[in-house]
Amino acid sequence: MITRYITMDTFFSAVLGDLLSRSISFMVDSYYQKHQGVEENLQCLHRLLLRIQAIVEEADSRHITNQAMLLQLRMLSNMMYRGYYFLDNFRCRIVQAHAQDEVRDHSLALSSFNPLKQFCFSTTTRKMVSEVSERKELHKMLGHLESIVSDMQEFVVFVSSYPRMSRQPYCSYLLLENCMFGRQEEQERVINFLLARHPPGGEEVIDVLPIIGPGRVGKSTLVEHVCHDERVRKYFSTIVFYGLGSIENNGDMAFLPDTGAVKYRNPVSGKQSLAIIELVDEMDDETWKKILHSLRGDHIAPVSKIIIMSRSNKIELFGTTKALQLDFLPKEVFWYFFKTIAFGSTSPVEEPKLASICMDIAASVNRSFIGLNVHGSILRSNICAQFWYSYLKRLKYYTDKHVRLFGEHPRDTNKNNGGLTYVWMHKNKHGCSGLATYKLFQASSISQNNLPTIRSIDMVSRNVKPRAKYEVLEWQSSIPPYYSYIAQYEILAQPKLMLPPKRKRSGALSEELV
Repeated sequence: MITRYITMDTFFSAVLGDLLSRSISFMVDSYYQKHQGVEENLQCLHRLLLRIQAIVEEADSRHITNQAMLLQLRMLSNMMYRGYYFLDNFRCRIVQAHAQDEVRDHSLALSSFNPLKQFCFSTTTRKMVSEVSERKELHKMLGHLESIVSDMQEFVVFVSSYPRMSRQPYCSYLLLENCMFGRQEEQERVINFLLARHPPGGEEVIDVLPIIGPGRVGKSTLVEHVCHDERVRKYFSTIVFYGLGSIENNGDMAFLPDTGAVKYRNPVSGKQSLAIIELVDEMDDETWKKILHSLRGDHIAPVSKIIIMSRSNKIELFGTTKALQLDFLPKEVFWYFFKTIAFGSTSPVEEPKLASICMDIAASVNRSFIGLNVHGSILRSNICAQFWYSYLKRLKYYTDKHVRLFGEHPRDTNKNNGGLTYVWMHKNKHGCSGLATYKLFQASSISQNNLPTIRSIDMVSRNVKPRAKYEVLEWQSSIPPYYSYIAQYEILAQPKLMLPPKRKRSGALSEELV
């Protein structure tokens, strides 16, 4: 009797296992049939995005001054970035799903009585429900882009009427590396403020535009590009920059007109000057009154406009117009920029596995401009899935470690923790696997001859022998104001929490980037 029960249990287990296998096979076959239709929709989505990208790039090459046209261009660009982010994210999920399917199929093939089959059956059911939702999102995105393309005919006609800007033919990543990306609308707003004339009787008033944003978000880059605009240079006879050393917030002498650096001089234009003031944090009202009094007095030319930049929202009170708030790029826009820099001349469409890894790396960088260029250039130097995956693992490990130690992402490192940021390098024959950087400095374009010879890419390769301290060239910007970013590193055999050093980096031509 016992033998009969055992035989019946074995029989029912075999029947149940066979039924589960047939059900899963049916679902898998249905999945791949539906996946073929999804792939066609993805190709259609890609074609629509290419059409929109062609329109955006053509509009970017034109000197558009109409505010309504610029607003439409901004909306079209944002939709393009959202579409590419959706497309790449969708394809990355397909790659990840295929990898999971291979693992599952391997597990099921080990034994016909594998207890994981019941779990895989429920997982497959949940997966099918998720795919239905994803297909609805795909159809919604397709419909939205199709309506946008159909409405762009008049926009294209108007764009063609604007003069073309001179631009050398570059690859996409070279073009983006040599231009200010994603700030065209903000640039036009600042220029419109500068070119706006005073009302009759208001010539003695100094107009002030505050520009507020976190550190390393691109405030100086934006203002520098504004100052290079031909319209601005024709309007002002002098453009003077006042940096951190020009302002002493200690009472008696808050500001001296002759401490500024003349960035541009045009004797032919009108007799009025533009003053640019850069602060790190905030300023009290008394100091600001002294600055205004100083600028109204003995000066190269009467100051009619002031741009003041700071991380503090309190400078908004000094403005005569609404402050311009700068923030890091949205994730969709950042992803478009990051993948272009990382892949270079390689097409992400042809490398779906690399694109999936790259999207995870972009998320870890957390929309940092410096991180984008540093990590993007390192990835572009070795377009290999093994290298990128290894890079991703170490980047996530040390980013998580930094967050645990300091409670913030390395991008947001500030003077509260001495600028200490954990980074990493490959383990080499010397046994060096971890580093910590104490400070990040920025050097102006006039001090390029004193730059370190070691680059960040050397730190993640096997080309550096251990020393107590390093000064490393993290990134050298190819656009105005042509800053170079220098980091101080210390190699650690076992990365651990270290106190920041009390000494400051020597050198008159370098400033601490706090």
